[in-house]
Amino acid sequence: MYNRIMNSVQKKIQKNYNNKRKKNMSQIISFINEKGGVAKSTSAITISQILAISGYKVLIIDLDPQMNTTKMFGKDTTNLDVNYEYMFCEKQLRESSVMDFIEETEYNNISIISASKELNTLIYKIYDRSKERNVELFLRSNLELIKNKYDYIIIDNSPFKSYLTTCAICASDGIVTPIGLDNFSYDGLLSLLDTIQDINNKYSLSIEFMGIFMTKVAGRTTLYKQMFESYEEMFGDKFLPVSIRNCIAVAESNTSFVPLLSYDKRCSAASDYIELVNYLGLMDNKHYREIAKYLKGEK
Repeated sequence: MYNRIMNSVQKKIQKNYNNKRKKNMSQIISFINEKGGVAKSTSAITISQILAISGYKVLIIDLDPQMNTTKMFGKDTTNLDVNYEYMFCEKQLRESSVMDFIEETEYNNISIISASKELNTLIYKIYDRSKERNVELFLRSNLELIKNKYDYIIIDNSPFKSYLTTCAICASDGIVTPIGLDNFSYDGLLSLLDTIQDINNKYSLSIEFMGIFMTKVAGRTTLYKQMFESYEEMFGDKFLPVSIRNCIAVAESNTSFVPLLSYDKRCSAASDYIELVNYLGLMDNKHYREIAKYLKGEK
């Protein structure tokens, strides 16, 4: 089964290329897993960087109070003064009101809404406001005001389920979930799928669960193949047949707060993430040629 799935990857990539070109629209994608240590932030950061290098304009939103994504893009987390309540609990009327939250980074085509420890208390403010109105939809409404300025908006979420995560799901067009070999949890994944369905039904939305992929894979071991086939059997085509190999460059780039492709663009994990971006249909052939030039040192 494993080999059969892997042989179909290239056909699926081309199909997704074509579908993305037909859509020709910006997308908001959230990275969510209720377990920590599954390379969620690394995945959001690396995929954002791949898309940006390819020529897409990317906004990354850091909703994790640990602020790793914010630090990775060179933002000083000690003096952040962001009125998140204004962004999440108030419906804005002007594009400029939302743009005030956005900063440029030193990386081409990447902008950011930074995180801070204040996100920990924001959860309770959202909860209080939700008793009176559908405040969960305000982030979605506010991002709609600036969505046309970006090809992709990537949201890095906290590993803890909260009202903040609910806001992110409501704002998203698609949800992607990284999992680790040592984080086997059908229950958590099924709970996330139920949450997405409940939100779609409650608010008449069409949020897509884009899939699950494995991270920190140390070779094609028997355990890996068994886990791969178990997830594929359980989740069907929602389990993505592209896994991210474990390599020292990932740990070193995280420690150095340097995005992976800037740290080591030729490492195995970087190649795997590019393949994943292709498989998800996030990049067309024109933009793929740009990332190929970068990898060859022509850009």
